[in-house]
Amino acid sequence: MVLFKKVCLDIDYIILLLMYKYNKSILTVISMASGLKKRIMISCVTFETTKVTDPVEYYEANKLHVIHYVSANSNKPVYASFYNRVLDIISESGRKVEIVEHNEKVYDFSVMLKTVLHIIQTERRENPECDIYVNISAGSPEYAAASAIASMMVPGTIPFTVRTDSFTVPEDRIEETYFIDGKPVGLTKTTRGTEVIPCYSISMPDEALVRGLRLIEKVEGKPIGRKVIEALKKSGIWYRNIPENDNSNKSEAVYYQRDFVNKWLELGWIEKNKRTGWYEVTDDGRKVMNTFYLDDPDTADL
Repeated sequence: MVLFKKVCLDIDYIILLLMYKYNKSILTVISMASGLKKRIMISCVTFETTKVTDPVEYYEANKLHVIHYVSANSNKPVYASFYNRVLDIISESGRKVEIVEHNEKVYDFSVMLKTVLHIIQTERRENPECDIYVNISAGSPEYAAASAIASMMVPGTIPFTVRTDSFTVPEDRIEETYFIDGKPVGLTKTTRGTEVIPCYSISMPDEALVRGLRLIEKVEGKPIGRKVIEALKKSGIWYRNIPENDNSNKSEAVYYQRDFVNKWLELGWIEKNKRTGWYEVTDDGRKVMNTFYLDDPDTADL
C-alpha cells in the first residue's frame, strides 16, 4: 500500500447526483461523488494509463485499488512500467490518493471476480456510506466482464466506462501496426484457445414496471395518475382486481402509488418536476425503457 503524502488544499463542496448523463469530457457519467464522502475507485492496469488516471481526477477519488499482474519470475518489465506510470501520474497531479495494489492474474475471470467482489464488500463493510466506483473500461477483458458482474451483485456500486478521445497509434500507421503481409490481424497474432467462464444469474427488471413506465410518456396530455391507470389497464399491465364501489378510484390510486410510482422512484426511473409537479422519466429510466421488453406493440414503440 502506498500513501501519497503530497499536501493538497481540502475544499468543501457539494456535487449534485447525476445518473447516466454524458458530459463534454471523455467519461461516461454514471454518478457523481457528493460532499466529503470516502470516494473509492477500482481499476485494472494492463496497457493503459489515462483510462485509469483521468477518472480518478474526474470523480475526485481519494482511494484507488489498482489490480495488475506481474509474475515473480517475469522478465518483461513493460507490464510493471504501465502500473508505475499510473502511480507517477497520480502523484504528479498533487491529489492525495491512497493507492492499494493487488497483484492478481488479470487474465483469469474467476480470480478477477473474486478480487473485485472482495474489494467492494470489504470497503462497503468498513465504509458503509462510501461511494464505490468501478472502472470497467481499463484492463483485461476478463477483468472488464468480472467487474461489471461484481458491480451488479453489490447494491450501491457505481460502474462506469471511459471513452477514448484519441489513440497513440495514428490512423496512417494502423496498417503498419495491425496488418501482417498486407492483411488485417489486430493486436493478437495467435491465441491459446478458449475458456468457458462461470455463469451467474442477473435478473432483468420487472416487466410490468418497464412496460408501465413507457406509458407515462405515451398518455395524451399531462401524465396524471388516472390516465396512467387507464393506460395500464388497457395494456394488460394492471393486475389489481378492485370491486366497483364508491371508493374504487381512491383504492386504485393507492395501488398505483404503491405498485408503480414508489418503485419507479426507488429505482430512479422517474422524478418529480419541481416546476410542474408532474412525474417525468429520468435518463436512467429511459435507458431501461430502450433496452428491455421491446416486443410489446402497446408500450415499446415510443
